[in-house]
Amino acid sequence: MEIVTATLTGIALIKKSVDFIKENINTVQDISGIAKQIDAFFEGEAQMNKGQGKGLGIAEQFGIESTATDFIDRKLLEEKRQELKNIINLRFGPTAWDQILAERANRINEAKEQVRLQKIEKRQQQKEIIDFLQTAGIVFCVIAVIGIVIAMYVKVFASELAYEYKPRDYTRQQKIQQGTIIEKVYTTCRLMKQKVFKDKMACIYVGAQKTYELEFTDIAIGCPRKYKCVLNPNGKEPNIDQVMESLRSITK
Repeated sequence: MEIVTATLTGIALIKKSVDFIKENINTVQDISGIAKQIDAFFEGEAQMNKGQGKGLGIAEQFGIESTATDFIDRKLLEEKRQELKNIINLRFGPTAWDQILAERANRINEAKEQVRLQKIEKRQQQKEIIDFLQTAGIVFCVIAVIGIVIAMYVKVFASELAYEYKPRDYTRQQKIQQGTIIEKVYTTCRLMKQKVFKDKMACIYVGAQKTYELEFTDIAIGCPRKYKCVLNPNGKEPNIDQVMESLRSITK
């Protein structure tokens, strides 16, 4: 059985396909035996529908020669289609051709639907990618903001740790009021006793509220009769023996 060559196109492919089917229709067991030739017929028809006027200029497309050629080819296509329909219906039943057309239309629709679904799936995938990138961008921005806030907090915290606290420099009067400085209270201490050991003198003074003071001086200077001393209430009077021992230690 001779195979229709793939190099034929348009009306030539249609003629060759119909001729092949007509010559071999009685030898095939079912339509599958001539399925390739039927497909070749439809391919030639599609090429004619797509290629009319292709490669021609405007003047050539609408010229007498081009118009006549297209008209003749279209008539031949109609004749060959009707001839092919009659041959197939005669061999396989009166509705065989319509069944072929219906099955072909179903397959074309299924192919178109498949393409449509693939486009939808592709758009969905693109949308998911865009959504992912947007979400990733938002997450990245949030993480960046959190990182900046943490960095600022660490910087502030570190600066606070490095800061050396310096207390406020209060005035003397404020320090006295706060009790950080105890202001000395003075009283008049008067000479109560004096002891001499060689060239040194021990001077014992007494002031208000039993304030006692012990001072040492040279014998040539002597003990002043009185002076201003710090008030030390309820003090203990110096022991005379301790005074003499202090004088001895000074003169050694």
